[in-house]
Amino acid sequence: MKLPKDLISRYKQFNLRISIFNRVFIGNSLIIIFGAVAGTYFTRQLVLLGNVWLIFLFSSAGILITLLVNYLIIKSALFPLCELGQVLEDVSLEQIRIPEHLEKYEDQDIHRLVKTVNSMLARLEKRTKQLKALSEQAIRVQEEERVRIARSLHDDTAQTISMLIIHLENIEKKIPHEDSHLRQRVNDAQQLATVLLDNLRKVIWDLRPSILDDLGLIPAIRWYAQTNLGKNGVQVDVERREETMRLPTHLETMLFRILQEAVSNILRHANASQVSIDLRPEGDQIVLEVRDNGRGFDVEKARGEAMTQKQLGLLGMQERVSLVNGTIKVDSTPGGGTTFRVYVPLLLENDHGEDNSVPMELQPELT
Repeated sequence: MKLPKDLISRYKQFNLRISIFNRVFIGNSLIIIFGAVAGTYFTRQLVLLGNVWLIFLFSSAGILITLLVNYLIIKSALFPLCELGQVLEDVSLEQIRIPEHLEKYEDQDIHRLVKTVNSMLARLEKRTKQLKALSEQAIRVQEEERVRIARSLHDDTAQTISMLIIHLENIEKKIPHEDSHLRQRVNDAQQLATVLLDNLRKVIWDLRPSILDDLGLIPAIRWYAQTNLGKNGVQVDVERREETMRLPTHLETMLFRILQEAVSNILRHANASQVSIDLRPEGDQIVLEVRDNGRGFDVEKARGEAMTQKQLGLLGMQERVSLVNGTIKVDSTPGGGTTFRVYVPLLLENDHGEDNSVPMELQPELT
């Protein structure tokens, strides 16, 4: 026999209005009253029969039924708290507000709790946006300072050292052939100046490689990988993609910095002999993949110990990617190598849902 829909609806409305305390109190009161009445009646009847085993069987059944009913009542009473707990677990999955269906409870305790959690999540969202803006500003200022320092070193210091080398060459030419000792001293100074200039150029390229601005991200990736991995005996394979594929400047810079950190981690920790690098468009996003055959590591353990061990490379990569609404995935097992994949969306939306699409010039540039 099915209950009328209006009766079920009334029960649900009543259930929404009644407080958790009253639900538990009413439910347990009914159990006690019904249990006392039913227990007294059946015990009296069974005593008259005089069957001990039957008394034991009915007593056990009564206890089990009482426990089951009590469990169902308590579970039903605490269901709003379970829902709220599930929502709070989803906060890490970008859930920033309590769903509206949780606000249907008229219980003052639940309503106050939902309101408090909503307020807490709103403050958390505001603080997260503030930290994101500060982080974005810090990274932008850092990149601008890198460019300024690189240009200053190139235009001033590098030029000065180049002039010093030229002057030393001219001095060497004017030294008499018989004064071999002085000629050797000048030659040594010239070699030192040349080494200094080479080291300075390496610093300039690490700060802001001109090839990134002049030729684009893929040539810069190939140059950096060959320069830093190849010279250390690591076989590097950069997938053949369209060399003139260009992205917005801030995305190219972000992806290049992530590659720098990935290469640095490979050199310091991976002990790899082969590295594969691929930058490719994939649907509505751009993907940077760095794969090595090194020793690998426990990803979750590394993330958990990042702050205590002051190893912030992976956290820094995640921070840079999050600023453009991208994601980073790390697949690694001890002894099984490591694969970094960075996914950057081609279309970005602001917090109000407005389209802030960044034009992606994925076709070859016209010359």
